[in-house]
Amino acid sequence: MRYLLETLEPEATDSFFNWNFFDVILQRKEGFSPYVFEEIALDILTQDPDLRMEFEAKKEVDSTFSANWHNQLDWIYRHSKYYEPQHMQYPVYRVLKE
Repeated sequence: MRYLLETLEPEATDSFFNWNFFDVILQRKEGFSPYVFEEIALDILTQDPDLRMEFEAKKEVDSTFSANWHNQLDWIYRHSKYYEPQHMQYPVYRVLKE
């Protein structure tokens, strides 16, 4: 049991995560080409008014985001069905019992 906790708990000193066994989750395998994704992003925002409102609100409160077209496309990409769900998701789960 201790071995499992020490190796699978990501914050443990000698965890597999600290020894770079899970580096693949930190890297995006898929991405987008801005010149292709611009039209798709526009369609996504047109078809999802809630997402469009969230996007517009972020642009209003974050001037850096508002001034950076690439960050805006990346934000839309991360909120779309095209974004890989495995990115930044640790592949080991702890199930707690009462």
